[in-house]
Amino acid sequence: MPGLNASLYVGLSGLQAQQSALSVVGHNIANVNTPGYTRQRANLSANQSLVEGQVFFGTGVSLNTVQGIRDRFLDLQIYRETARQTGATERYAGVDAVSTSLGDSGSTGISAQIQAFFQGFQELSSRPEDGALRTNLVGKAQTMISGLQTRYRLLTDQRNNADSAVANLVTEVNTLTEQIAVVNQRITTESTQGGDNDARDQRKTLTDKLAGLVGVHVFEGSQGEYQITLDSGAAVLVSGGSAYKLQTTPGGAAWDNHFRVESNMGGSVVDVTAGIKDGLLGAKLDLRDNILVGFQRQLDQIAAGVSGQVNQLHRTGFAAGGVITGTDFFLGGVANGANGLPTTVSAVDFYKGMVNSLSVNAAVVTTPSLIAAAGVAGAQGDNANARALANLQSATGTVDTNGDGVGDSGPFSTVVGSLISDVGTQSQTYEAQSTTQQNLVAALQSQRDRISGVDLDEEAANMMTLQRGYQASARFLSVINQLTDQLVNQFGR
Repeated sequence: MPGLNASLYVGLSGLQAQQSALSVVGHNIANVNTPGYTRQRANLSANQSLVEGQVFFGTGVSLNTVQGIRDRFLDLQIYRETARQTGATERYAGVDAVSTSLGDSGSTGISAQIQAFFQGFQELSSRPEDGALRTNLVGKAQTMISGLQTRYRLLTDQRNNADSAVANLVTEVNTLTEQIAVVNQRITTESTQGGDNDARDQRKTLTDKLAGLVGVHVFEGSQGEYQITLDSGAAVLVSGGSAYKLQTTPGGAAWDNHFRVESNMGGSVVDVTAGIKDGLLGAKLDLRDNILVGFQRQLDQIAAGVSGQVNQLHRTGFAAGGVITGTDFFLGGVANGANGLPTTVSAVDFYKGMVNSLSVNAAVVTTPSLIAAAGVAGAQGDNANARALANLQSATGTVDTNGDGVGDSGPFSTVVGSLISDVGTQSQTYEAQSTTQQNLVAALQSQRDRISGVDLDEEAANMMTLQRGYQASARFLSVINQLTDQLVNQFGR
């Protein structure tokens, strides 16, 4: 049967195991307020037994592993929902920043300014020879144009702000992916698989930050390494110990010269701008390329509708002197030609740039008598064309929304109301999505904290248990020491 020396090793193993486990508890307590820390647990197991005859004798205890208490699938879910949450929040912030200006329904709103412009024709029809009313009409037209251009410029500024942020965000993404790749390498080369818990915590924190910047899909390989791709699968960001950088190149749109985002994977450059869906970067790109430009498109269509319909009638009317002028009231052209933009554009972008090119004809500004209020030549006080121009305000089919050159929407108040409603609806939608995602992420993080967070009460109980175990092992060693001493002193003489 095992002797006193073997018993000494049994007691010593107990001391060492309890002491090591106490170190794990101390590590947990020390990191109770460390962001991203996952509590650890010391896993003890009995040593292999010795056999004497037919009897098995235990040989003590060992600390086999220090296990991080984490839910891998919960982590992956948090990455995905975090990207959606930051994306929705940024979209809401972007739309909300322009909603007040675009959604103004007061006297300075777009609808009121267009109404005032056509009301100017109505007033002119009552006294078509009145020079003051003609001058006033020109002023109302200029005010309407200024209102459209101010709002268009606000949208352009917001788009440019989003574009400026793209390059900085791409740099941040690259920094994080490089750091994750370094930690991946550390994890795949660990001496005991799954043993480097602090490295995994570091990687989790880095990936949380990455998910806030760009939508990602995360997969964990057989060696514990992360494989990270864009949420659309358009590019690989991290593969084991390798990070594949994103880069920005000017010229995302032929006439905007915005940044496009490219992936450089092993020398192969791929445009992934449209493949970045969520996170802060995805939201910035969506605002720049889709949401805000969509509002600009509607303003361009309204401007094209007003100028095109007014010019069409104005060319057929007669000036104050009874001469048909053939003069356009407004100047300004559509995208395919007049603004130096590509001659081949999509239908939805047919009127792109109309707001910025719109102006009142300089000849009409300097000589308001050229306003064609009359419908026939030489008829004193004739107001037929002025009334027809005023009636455009309530006419249908005045705005072309699909770029085919034919008006399919109207009256103007309805089209402007649709723009205002669109802005309000999108703002409410993104606000609701942001709130929902914030609540979901908070719930997931709370669930993760319950699983992985440090509970000081639990650690205190574990500490007391391990302390008792250590004391018992020490007492056991003391007894074996006494027996050994007694054996030596009595039988060693």
